[in-house]
Amino acid sequence: MDLNLYALELVVRDKLARLRAEAALHALVTRRTAPPPRPSPRERVGLALIGLGRWVRGAARGAVTRAS
Repeated sequence: MDLNLYALELVVRDKLARLRAEAALHALVTRRTAPPPRPSPRERVGLALIGLGRWVRGAARGAVTRAS
């Protein structure tokens, strides 16, 4: 059996509408029930190293400005 293009377009349009509605519902449900994701250990270590570098750089700047 052969579907004409109009019937195929209607089937695809209906399926897309159902999938979009399901995706919107899923996004709404997961946004309210799921806690915010925790940063990974790699990300936490990276941010700690950045903070340490800024602290060391700030201490070095302070030492230079006090000496001059």
